[in-house]
Amino acid sequence: MKNKKLFLGTVLVLLVSMLLGVNVNSASAKDSKEKKACAAAIKATGNVKKITYKSTTASDFDAISFTHQKKVASSFFVTSDNMAYCVCVARAKNVNYAKKLYKAFKNYKYNKTHDTYFKKDYTKSEQRVLKNAVYGRKGKYVWYISMGNTTNNKKGERAVKKVL
Repeated sequence: MKNKKLFLGTVLVLLVSMLLGVNVNSASAKDSKEKKACAAAIKATGNVKKITYKSTTASDFDAISFTHQKKVASSFFVTSDNMAYCVCVARAKNVNYAKKLYKAFKNYKYNKTHDTYFKKDYTKSEQRVLKNAVYGRKGKYVWYISMGNTTNNKKGERAVKKVL
């Protein structure tokens, strides 16, 4: 039983690494903290199968509007097809901008779950995932995690905080 868990854990780490394009043997200096934080969050939540898209462009995440894009120094974003399951970690140009991005993520969660199309566009389980999303800030870094129930999202958040 212990060997089976070890094997499944290793497979999960390899899948996350392949998905995010991380070299398992040596962490290159080019890998950003944002990318590493996303990988840690996905590994902690265990929902790697849901992820189908990745991006380093801030504009790809709906919460980061055109005005907020100027405040982002770098970002990494992974999501499912309909953006119900996603992780976004962004580094703001300064702490003040990070506070504004944090508010944007907070508003995004509220607007996403109170939208008129919310019940039409998402299944019941996806609606629960979106309502349980967590967001946070640490220094210049902000994140948004919507990968499952609140417990899973909090695990992802703890993993992000460790990386940052």
